[in-house]
Amino acid sequence: MTQPHVFVAMADILNLRCDAWLLPTDSMVTIQRHWLQAHPDLRTTAAASASAEFRNGNALAEAIHPWDPAAPLPIMTAVPDDGIWGPAVVAERLEAFVRSAVSALPDPDDRPYRLLALPFFGTAGGGAGNHLGAALRAILDAATELAARYRVDLVLVLRDRAAFSLAQKLRREEGNCSSWPSLGAHLQEKAESLGQIARAGHLVPFLGAGISVSAGAPSWGQLLDRLRRGVHLEEGESDAFHRLGPLDQAGVLGQLYADQHDGPEAFGQAVADAVDLPRYGLAPALLAVIPSTGAITLNYDRLFETACRDAQRPRSVVPENIPAVGNDWLLKLHGSVSQPESIVLTRDDYLGYNSNRDALSALVKAHLLTHHLLFVGFGLADDHFHEIVHDVRRALPNNASKNHQMGTVLSLFHEPLQKLVWAGKLDILPMSAAPASDAAPVEVHTALATAGRELEIFLDMMAAYATDNHSYLLAPAYNQGLADDELDLRRQLLALAGQKRSADTAEVWAVLDKALRELGLGDPS
Repeated sequence: MTQPHVFVAMADILNLRCDAWLLPTDSMVTIQRHWLQAHPDLRTTAAASASAEFRNGNALAEAIHPWDPAAPLPIMTAVPDDGIWGPAVVAERLEAFVRSAVSALPDPDDRPYRLLALPFFGTAGGGAGNHLGAALRAILDAATELAARYRVDLVLVLRDRAAFSLAQKLRREEGNCSSWPSLGAHLQEKAESLGQIARAGHLVPFLGAGISVSAGAPSWGQLLDRLRRGVHLEEGESDAFHRLGPLDQAGVLGQLYADQHDGPEAFGQAVADAVDLPRYGLAPALLAVIPSTGAITLNYDRLFETACRDAQRPRSVVPENIPAVGNDWLLKLHGSVSQPESIVLTRDDYLGYNSNRDALSALVKAHLLTHHLLFVGFGLADDHFHEIVHDVRRALPNNASKNHQMGTVLSLFHEPLQKLVWAGKLDILPMSAAPASDAAPVEVHTALATAGRELEIFLDMMAAYATDNHSYLLAPAYNQGLADDELDLRRQLLALAGQKRSADTAEVWAVLDKALRELGLGDPS
């Protein structure tokens, strides 16, 4: 088993699927307004749950109870409110949070380690607001030590671009072997390389169903099983149904839903209900921060677009919306839960795809030709995907089509035959060795969970190297996280920002002011 890991994400902790999360409060159980979205009665429930030991300061963290076991568990954690904030104080409170979470949670069944989420706590009136850089460094240092000691995964969830970019810089400075030790040298090299491609604006994510599994979404087979439970099959039909291929099973279910429910729209709505989930997993959150104008998906759910919104990189969903010039977009090739009638699932849907969506397919083909696509979350078995790749290669000159590497596939397991099929077309990058063909179901489940988590760690490293923001450099209160040469550069840039302007140099100053704002300065003028 790989060792515990500390992730960094730009997200909304309330929309992230995890096992438990740190709820910042104090001995009076004061809860800021944002956290109330977790539950309409959060303040009342937290106040009733807090023990005398928590209120008198003898306990620094406690789980809220009772709580819905299907939802991430909030752990009340007292932040320092006396203005005294240092590494020891951070470590003390973080350890109290982790210890309380571990004691309150059952053993994980869908990943090797429990996943605990913590915000950049103490910065909204909790004592760390005046020295954010130092607080961020202290949280990262403490989290790394506690993850290893308590055998948990931690994810630091940030809402501020300056904090996120500084956290990624600090992790890169630690070195690949320190920040991402479970990845071997080959995967580290690939993650860094893909991150740099993304940073240059040349990477486009292409997302499959596996991306949504970390949020609890069903696989293709599980989706069909769930839909099957919504209709009645006559005696003897069940065996015949299971002998059909997936597309034909979907076709039969579509007919049964139309006959047994409220018309043909019922099937699309049932699919939408099955995959429309309230919280995204780590994989969508980590991919959402990747700088890319376009992204493509075969998924119906809204998890990735929600993660993008929370990462402050909102995307217009195509084809249901027309993106404005300069806006990022997400092309949903197989429909969306927001328009159930658009969902592509049955054989008839696939056969009618080309006649209905030639323009959308053309957009994908153009990106295959001009960008490096990152395929994540599916095993390259989609028929429509094969058609697109085939058409693009036919459109290339003969000599180019033989050597045109269109993208990289992040697969869970090493599959030699898939590598052979896609040789010269796609770079297949496996996260783990495949389980033995005769492995027991529990061993296969463990292998899938381990490989899926390894993929998350790979995306975490790739996101760190893709970060193209440096707003921490001039942002207030982040100077304690900077190296000496960065502090010197900061002083020079602040001095430049304070110089007098003249009408003769207004155009040049406009360019400089834009750059200064991108580096975190509020209003250079």
